[in-house]
Amino acid sequence: MKSIRFKVIIWFSVTISIVFLFIGFFIYNLQIGSSYKTFDDYLVLSTNRTVDYFKGLSGISTSAQNFINSVGISDISYYIFNSKDDLVFFFAPNQESDLNLIKDALKKYLLTGQKLFTLENSTGQGDNLQQSNPQRIFVLPFQKNGENYYLVASRQMEEFKATNLAISYWLLIGLALAFLIIMSGGFLIINKAFKPIEDMSFQVGKIKPDDLSQRINVKKSGKEIEILENSINSTLERIEAGVKTIERFSSIAAHELRTPLSVIKSDAQIAMTKGSMEDVKRSLQKIAEKSDEMSSLIDALLIMAKIKNVPSTFESLNMGEVAFEAVQDLIKKYPNRIEFFITGELYLNGDESLLKEMISNVVENSCKYTSGKIKIEVAPDRFSVSDEGPGMDEETKSHLFEEFFRKRTDVPGFGLGLSVVKRIADLHSIEIKIDSSPLSGTKITFILKSE
Repeated sequence: MKSIRFKVIIWFSVTISIVFLFIGFFIYNLQIGSSYKTFDDYLVLSTNRTVDYFKGLSGISTSAQNFINSVGISDISYYIFNSKDDLVFFFAPNQESDLNLIKDALKKYLLTGQKLFTLENSTGQGDNLQQSNPQRIFVLPFQKNGENYYLVASRQMEEFKATNLAISYWLLIGLALAFLIIMSGGFLIINKAFKPIEDMSFQVGKIKPDDLSQRINVKKSGKEIEILENSINSTLERIEAGVKTIERFSSIAAHELRTPLSVIKSDAQIAMTKGSMEDVKRSLQKIAEKSDEMSSLIDALLIMAKIKNVPSTFESLNMGEVAFEAVQDLIKKYPNRIEFFITGELYLNGDESLLKEMISNVVENSCKYTSGKIKIEVAPDRFSVSDEGPGMDEETKSHLFEEFFRKRTDVPGFGLGLSVVKRIADLHSIEIKIDSSPLSGTKITFILKSE
């Protein structure tokens, strides 16, 4: 797979090449057009001045010296023909002028009416016939003493074309040098622009799984590079925090599982050594209790794993029905303590089993830590669980949703219930608000975030 640097260089090269081709084509055509216009304007102006000179004479003939004194000398040859196509005057400073070509030019004018055009002399014979010595022709008819005359002005273009060709060569050389300079500068800029990214790649490659504390630090080369660096460092911080959380979670989970396993092993050994049936029953009872604890812990761990792998497509759920089904078993377990109110319909797109787990965990937690009434209320944009317990201080509230956090160890549990609640709420974009004080108890409100 080609690198981004290679693609940028190719894109830059192609773009600059196209731009220079257009610029070169435009300048070339502009220069050629301007040269031809200047060349033709001079030819037309001189021809008009010559016609004016002859109109001011009494006759059509004049001496070469008088013509030079009045019109001036240039690289233009002049030929005057009468209406019978007879040559009545000519002035040709360029001795290479071809009279046959001049007559052909007059014929072309008489046939087509075109005044300004280019003709070339034919040299050689047979198969070696070649075109050379191009001439620019301007034919201007005029009248004098009631007769029609035709002034054919001829100006050779060989030197003119040679000059244009030389200018074109120098233009091409200039464009080529400018192209090379811009391309070289462009490559240097591209390499400099990609240098911080290469440095980032090198530093990221040095980060090892067992040491995620390293961060990217390159010389700032612009806002975009700084944004990329901050994004990478933020991602590394989240990864490091996630790994630490997993390590801590694994360590505590292993400890929580090791404790009941040790008790089970100890009671099993006691049961095998005791002869009394009562002692055996007590040992088996402890084994059963610890097995239940382990089963509850494993269930909580499985739920947390499910939260990460839940499908992204949810179904529309009536939260009043979901909440009622979630607390049915708890109503039987804690009779006359749970009150259920629906003040409006609340619908939510989500996973039904996870939402039931979230609600039942909150309600069961309130039932375990308080002895008063538990009130569940479903409203159009939120639902809440409130109790009449002793409330919580600010420190307890700040750690409430951490894994394995337990304020009181005399109450059975592992400290995973509210952590599961927080993860399920985040998965469903639900905001959790806690209001708690020693005088008013605790109220946990689940607020649906607007789309």
